[in-house]
Amino acid sequence: MSTLKTILFSIMSFLIIGTAISQDINTDKIKPQKEVVVYPNIVKINSLALIFNNASLLYERAIIPRLSVGMGVGYKYAGAEPKLLAASNSDIAVDIDKITGISITPEARYYIKACDPGKLEGFYAGVYLRYTGYKSGASFEYLRVNKPTESYHSNLSLNEYGVGIQLGYQLIIKERFTIDFMFLGPRFSSYHLGYNFDKQPSQEFLDELSEYLNEVVDRFGLDYKVDIQKEGDAKATTSFSFANTRFGISFGFAF
Repeated sequence: MSTLKTILFSIMSFLIIGTAISQDINTDKIKPQKEVVVYPNIVKINSLALIFNNASLLYERAIIPRLSVGMGVGYKYAGAEPKLLAASNSDIAVDIDKITGISITPEARYYIKACDPGKLEGFYAGVYLRYTGYKSGASFEYLRVNKPTESYHSNLSLNEYGVGIQLGYQLIIKERFTIDFMFLGPRFSSYHLGYNFDKQPSQEFLDELSEYLNEVVDRFGLDYKVDIQKEGDAKATTSFSFANTRFGISFGFAF
């Protein structure tokens, strides 16, 4: 009798253990695989930036599905004076030389609703930082009533430090080719403008130049008082802040 009990106990134990092992195997089979981005790197060029004489490249790298970080680098190789920098109600005539410089834009993106989490595709929202360093030269003529005209030439430097948000949509074609539509990228920036004149400017000229810049800044919707301060005999600086934006259509390749 004890032998029969032993056999029955062994059979029951075998069946229980076998069922448990089978359940574990089946569970492993249906366990979802960890999602990965198939081609986590994308190199892109902003086609719209070329219209403004600016070569702009962007590298994007997936961290986890739907989340990426990137770095944009731009070079402005020969830009004319933007018309927004001209002031009509001023006694100062300004002729700005070609503008050159670089921009650096680190960013982070989250793809809100991607059709395939394994791709950097779909609508996205993100944040970005912006540094811009531009250089140029400018000739000034201060046209005073019943007084001699004052003429100056200055080397100019403009540095921007900004932070913003961005919205867009990235489309992937045939697994590798990308089109990045950046609809909107508003930011708030602080600008630092430096002058290095060929001779010592008069305080009257600097005051008038401050008013010139105030008219330009007011066009951006901010009531910000620009005040140019001397730094030595022939140098002057000023700082101001206003909103700017970023947008573009970029074409890229994923790998």
